[in-house]
Amino acid sequence: MKTKTSHKKPIIAAAAVLLAAGAGAAAFAGATASADSSEETSYREYTVSKGDITVGAEESGTVTIEHTYVTFPCSAEVQEVYVKEGKTVKEGDPLIKLSPEDIADAKYELESAVRSAELELEAAKQEQSTKLLEAKQALESSLANGSTAETDYDLYITKNNASKQSSAKQLESLKKELEEYKAMKETYPEDYAELCKYEDILDEYEAKYKEMESVYKSYQKIDDANSAALDEIQSEYDEYTEKISDTSERLTELKKNYEETRSAYEKALEEYETAKENYEKSASNSDITVTADISSESGTEAASSSSSGTSTATSLADKLTQAKTALDKASAAYNSANVAYSGYYQNLDSEISDKIEEYESRISEAQKTCSAHEKITQAYKKQLDEFNEQVSDCREQYEDKKADFTEIYGQNDDESIDERIDSLTDSIAEAELSIKTAAAGEEGDLLKARQDADSAIAQAESAQAVYDRTAASLENQIEQAQKKYDNAVEEYNDFCESVSDDGVVYAECDGLISSVNVSEGSSVMANNSLLTILDTRYVYLSASVSEEDVGSLETDMECSVSLTAYEDKTFDGHIDTISAEPARSSGSVTYTVTVKLDDESGINVREGMSGEITFIEGGVSDVMYTNVNAITFRDGASYVKIYDESGQIIEKEVVTGFSDGRYVEIKEGVSAGEKVLAEIELAGK
Repeated sequence: MKTKTSHKKPIIAAAAVLLAAGAGAAAFAGATASADSSEETSYREYTVSKGDITVGAEESGTVTIEHTYVTFPCSAEVQEVYVKEGKTVKEGDPLIKLSPEDIADAKYELESAVRSAELELEAAKQEQSTKLLEAKQALESSLANGSTAETDYDLYITKNNASKQSSAKQLESLKKELEEYKAMKETYPEDYAELCKYEDILDEYEAKYKEMESVYKSYQKIDDANSAALDEIQSEYDEYTEKISDTSERLTELKKNYEETRSAYEKALEEYETAKENYEKSASNSDITVTADISSESGTEAASSSSSGTSTATSLADKLTQAKTALDKASAAYNSANVAYSGYYQNLDSEISDKIEEYESRISEAQKTCSAHEKITQAYKKQLDEFNEQVSDCREQYEDKKADFTEIYGQNDDESIDERIDSLTDSIAEAELSIKTAAAGEEGDLLKARQDADSAIAQAESAQAVYDRTAASLENQIEQAQKKYDNAVEEYNDFCESVSDDGVVYAECDGLISSVNVSEGSSVMANNSLLTILDTRYVYLSASVSEEDVGSLETDMECSVSLTAYEDKTFDGHIDTISAEPARSSGSVTYTVTVKLDDESGINVREGMSGEITFIEGGVSDVMYTNVNAITFRDGASYVKIYDESGQIIEKEVVTGFSDGRYVEIKEGVSAGEKVLAEIELAGK
């Protein structure tokens, strides 16, 4: 925020800093005088703010606002009016609505006018380009003709002689061509018939190849079907093996355990039988009576002898006992594994094995089927390729024959040969007549060539003047057409900027409606003012400055502006213009200085408002400040009154700085936003 001085005339800048660093205590001494006992003390609150304090020359001024006149480029009926005099509007706000039908008609007419003018301009440019080129060519041709007229005449004589020779050669060429076509007429039927024979043979070969190709494709389809069937069986097999994977693993474990325990049992039994046989043989040889007691529960065998026995018998008895124990253990494990594997699991294992064997058999058969038929397909493909080579040979023979035929007859057929013979006969007759006619009129043509040469020489002498007149005329036509087109485009653009397709006219700027000249149902004429907007983007204050002070001012100089309608609020501005001519009144000389507000947003400004302009000569920026009435001075120090936490009024020392006489800078002691108090003395009742 920027503040202004309270002076009405320029002041000396040095006087504004009397309060700097507390040196201005005496200037405010009177503000702290003790009140009479008969008076009561009240307080006014001021807020400690942060901003700029400035001083400078001050002048009174009056607000002027740029006027924007809203017009419409065609006649139309007013359907609605959205604003009234004095209403504030923003850019883009709707103002009035005109008849969409009238708008559409007017827009169409303007568009048509633009298109018509554009076409006229393009036509004029095209005409200029064409005719100027023609004129240039005519100029160059005339100049060239004039400079070469005699040479051209001599050349004409030469060309005439050459033409006669050419006509004679052309006649001979026609006669030769006629003889060639008559010869073609004789041989064409036989040669054409032979070509057709080759073509028929090729057609037969190609038809046969297509039949074989169709059979081959059917073989390929069978191969695809066989492959699909194999894939389907393989997929079923994979799904089945995936499905039984866990069961199969369990069966494998049970079967393995069963086979291992059975093998262990059979081995233990064999060892037991051997131990028993050895023991019995030893007992028999030693006349020992053996009593064997085998108990499945105790797993022991008792052996006794009527005699004291021998150490050999004892050893064999021990081995027999150990073998029996091992046999019992192996038998128990085998019986347990047999129970776990027998019955359901043996059947399931057999069923799975049979199923897998069935799938593997089906897969093998499908693979054989695929392989067998693929061999058939490959063999047929070989036949197809061999026949295709025959077709290629036949086609090559036909193409060679056709090339020979085309070389002789071109694109002719029997009918076109007859037509060409008739045409050549007529052309020969015409050529002979033309030669006779040219010979008869040769004398007159030579005379005309002489006259043309003389005319070309005369035209060359006036050709430049004719070209200049043509160029000037064409350029004038372009200028007129361009002017007409530019006017039409400008009128159309003005129209489009003025109103939308729905007929609503919108505000072109922020501002204030100063007058409304239409009402609902009324008709407006083209380019008449519908209403007037005070464009608040361009707010100015004009002041009269004396000749003594105007010399220190210059354009773009910063200013501080306060409006009477906005008390305690200032606005930034700059000098927009300084009048060059003086205004003299009662012997004084003044100059009009116009200041433009830099930021007019947020204010409802109106034409004719009064205000003050401060032409800034000095100050401080971005500092804390408050009203000077809130500062008291005592013993060389500055104080402010504030509320403490309990709401009591206390004094606090502060350090002051720059002042403009109304506001004073506070360097230390308080913060921005705090409330400070100024005493107001009221007479006691």
